[in-house]
Amino acid sequence: MKEYEKYEEVIKRERLKKLTCDLCGAEGVGAGWKSSKWNTNETKIEVTVLQTEGFNYPEGGSGTEYVIDLCPECFKNRLVPWLMSQGSKIEEKEWDW
Repeated sequence: MKEYEKYEEVIKRERLKKLTCDLCGAEGVGAGWKSSKWNTNETKIEVTVLQTEGFNYPEGGSGTEYVIDLCPECFKNRLVPWLMSQGSKIEEKEWDW
């Protein structure tokens, strides 16, 4: 015979409440910046630069990592010029589809 008891299980989850630029404080719209159906003005990470440190074991692990949120203006007008001043060879490319 099996006996069951009722219990409540509390599950805490996260959802994006607000997106702000870490440099200038500009507030995004929803999960993005200023894009609409036809206009694009986004910052996308296609190659992730991620620094993590901590511990990894077969049964689990933990640590820290850096996450940076930048609006398109700070990415283009602050980060890119700084990276170029540090020796990065960044080129602006046109796109079309």
